[in-house]
Amino acid sequence: MKIVLVTPLLDLGGGQRYITSLANRWSSQGYVVNIIVLRKGKSFYPINSEVVVTELNLTGEGGIKKAFSALRTLLKLRKKIQSINPFFVLSILSSTNILTILATRYLKTRVIVEDVMSPLRPRSKVENQCRKFFYKKADGIIALTDIAKGIIQDETGCKNIITIPNPVFDLKINESIKKEKIVLNVGRLNCAKGQKYFIEACKKINRPDWKFVILGDGELRKELEQQINNLDIHNLVTLNGVEKDVGKWLSKSTIFAFPSVSECFPIALLEGMAAGLPCVSFDCLTGPSELIEDGENGFLVPVGDVDQFSKKIVQLMNDENLRNKFSIKAKEIQQKFSIDKISNEILEFCSY
Repeated sequence: MKIVLVTPLLDLGGGQRYITSLANRWSSQGYVVNIIVLRKGKSFYPINSEVVVTELNLTGEGGIKKAFSALRTLLKLRKKIQSINPFFVLSILSSTNILTILATRYLKTRVIVEDVMSPLRPRSKVENQCRKFFYKKADGIIALTDIAKGIIQDETGCKNIITIPNPVFDLKINESIKKEKIVLNVGRLNCAKGQKYFIEACKKINRPDWKFVILGDGELRKELEQQINNLDIHNLVTLNGVEKDVGKWLSKSTIFAFPSVSECFPIALLEGMAAGLPCVSFDCLTGPSELIEDGENGFLVPVGDVDQFSKKIVQLMNDENLRNKFSIKAKEIQQKFSIDKISNEILEFCSY
């Protein structure tokens, strides 16, 4: 069976990792997998040699040039899909989803779109109208959570929607590595990921015997660096940038902090729990509450409540037995969200 996956980019990001992981899994099972990338750029994540990657080189031009570029991309995407003649096409992200639905109109191939963005993400009126009109033309829609599914149904009127969460990706966790006193956060440095709250918490906690490490990069890096300097905690908190080997940090860290204020289904939190780290997370609308049962396998605190966030981290710092309890319980999600299980569910939905 031939499969096409469509994505805007293959750079660093949860959606990109998701696409490459599905492609690798399905190609290893004997399926013929093609990834069509709208923009040019090297993949941050490894891709099996059997997977065919095609770049359409959509430019970032504005105005009329952007409109013509989008039209050219639409035609190139349609032509490429026609030449492959896949059984189904799977796309992620709203703008790419709409483009893919347009490109596959009246072709004899199933088109499935997956909406991986937070339901709270601001969208323009044009995007909302396009989603409402075009999503109905897809053969199926995948939502990451039941809450997201309900919101998509309300906004678009679509009926053929299924909830399939993100999987736990293949992590290289070395359990023989000695744990260090590290509180770890992983995520793109932007407003939604809430690192500013984590940095505030680090100031309140003020434990020089612990390290507070943030992995990731993004548009707020300079602002967060300034916040760290203003709070005079540069000896406590480090911004380590993008790290390919996240498994190394998960292996040696003791606590995982997740201060996101807006998520759909958080891969970073999922990986932290799968690695056995006791986690403290803001209880944003979707995502964390699907993974954490408060007080059983981690802590959930109200969004923006830095005092409670700090107190829960300190509680874990001071209680090894509680950390061990959370660690054992957290690891149970490895089976529930395994890449084998999730990829099979997606394959079944896309090809029925």
